[in-house]
Amino acid sequence: MAKAGVLYVGTDNGLYTFSDPGGLGRWRLLPDTALSGEQVFGLVAADSQSLVVATKQAFLRSDDGGRQWREADAEDRALFNFLAGDRLPVATAQGMGVWRNVEPALAGIELLAVLSGKQEVLLASVAQGRRLMRSDDGGKQWQEVPVSWQGAISAFAPSSYHIDVVWVGTDAGQIWRSDDRGRTWQQVGSVPAAVRCLAAVRVA
Repeated sequence: MAKAGVLYVGTDNGLYTFSDPGGLGRWRLLPDTALSGEQVFGLVAADSQSLVVATKQAFLRSDDGGRQWREADAEDRALFNFLAGDRLPVATAQGMGVWRNVEPALAGIELLAVLSGKQEVLLASVAQGRRLMRSDDGGKQWQEVPVSWQGAISAFAPSSYHIDVVWVGTDAGQIWRSDDRGRTWQQVGSVPAAVRCLAAVRVA
C-alpha cells in the first residue's frame, strides 16, 4: 500500500498544507492555514511533522505539522544559508543550496532545480518564470518543456522520496507535479496566494 503524503506550501500569505491520505495522488487542501499574514519564503521539512520556515520576520520551527511554532535555533537557521549569498539558489531533494559552478547553467535563469539519479536532470525557469527548460546532460543542451500553468514559476521542489517526482509552484498560486523528471506535468491544486516554496514528504 502506498504511503500517505503531505505537501507544505509556503506563500505570500502563510503556510498551506495538502494531504494525500491514501498515497493515491488525490491531494486535498486542508482547511487550516498556519502563519496567516506572513510571507513564507523558505521551507525545509524533515518529515510530516517537523519543519522549519523562513519568514520576513523570523526563522521558526514546528514539530507538530505547523500547529505550534517556536524560534528556530542556530542549526535550523543554517538550513537557509543559501539566502545570504549571491550564487544561484538551487532546489534539490535535500533542500535548497547554491549552484556548484561559478558559471550559470543557462543564461537568464531565475530558478534552478537538480534531480539526482544515475542521469542528473536540471530544470530551469527563464523569461521571468514563463518558460521551463530541461537538460539531461548537466546543462550542455536544453529543451523547452511545454506547460499550461497560470502565472510564473516561483518555486521548485524535487521530491525527497522518489527521484522521478518534482513539484512546481507559481505566483498565481498553482501547484503542479511531474512524475517523469520534468517531462510532463499535472496540476495538483491551488492556493489563494503566490507560492514561494514547497516541501513534499511521506507520512512515516
